[in-house]
Amino acid sequence: MNVSVVGSGYVGTTLSACLADLGHDVTAIDVDEETVERLNAGETTIHEPGLDPLVSAYAGSRLKTTTDHAAAADTDLTFLAVGTPATEDGSIDPSGLLAAAEDVGEAIADKDGYHLVVVKSTVLPDVIEDELVPAIERASGKTDGEGFGVAVNPEFLREGSAVDDFMDPDRIVIGTEGDARALQLLAELYEPLITDWDVPTVETGRREAAMIKYASNAFLAAKVSLINDLGNVCKEFGVDTYAVADAMGMDDRIGERFLNSGVGWGGG
Repeated sequence: MNVSVVGSGYVGTTLSACLADLGHDVTAIDVDEETVERLNAGETTIHEPGLDPLVSAYAGSRLKTTTDHAAAADTDLTFLAVGTPATEDGSIDPSGLLAAAEDVGEAIADKDGYHLVVVKSTVLPDVIEDELVPAIERASGKTDGEGFGVAVNPEFLREGSAVDDFMDPDRIVIGTEGDARALQLLAELYEPLITDWDVPTVETGRREAAMIKYASNAFLAAKVSLINDLGNVCKEFGVDTYAVADAMGMDDRIGERFLNSGVGWGGG
């Protein structure tokens, strides 16, 4: 398939390189000229185990990078992997994502046929329906579900193991509004992973898919916070925290995964 990925930061670069490794032709799009130049030269702009060899192997062949959003029109689907940074009040700033969505809408305005836009960025459910979809409709002059489709496909990549997490995921979440064409395109895109690794897929609505990402983050954060607090209690009593955590993890209702104290569940 021909795929475009808007945003060449942490998620976007990993996504682009891994999709190229699955055999797809990928066009990465980024507004930063230095990032574009380095990726085209086969150099990564982030440190992630296993990523450098992929970018180096496919740059200039199955992986090309440009600053021109118009390139999205020549692909079958476009991923939006633009950062949505947290604001001071704890919410997110979707302005970069919405600007990217508008750019893609303009790019596909004159395209004949259907184009799928896939949201990889972390975003609240109401942003998709209330802001992102209307932005694409205004810029393209087309209607969601007819001239183009929007799907939500959240990422669950951990810094330090992102490539492995993409290639061997716990699940693939796909949120559409019953758009059969969107489901077919994403099934074709992920077919190598689903076939080779027998990865479970979750098909749901767009709002639900966006919320799955937030709910997963919140639950993981709660587990890390709890085990850290339990570790502090253990220290007060001179108890071996790791012995306690190991025994807790044997309970099927708890599970051993993520029962490790630390600063968080991700990070290089």
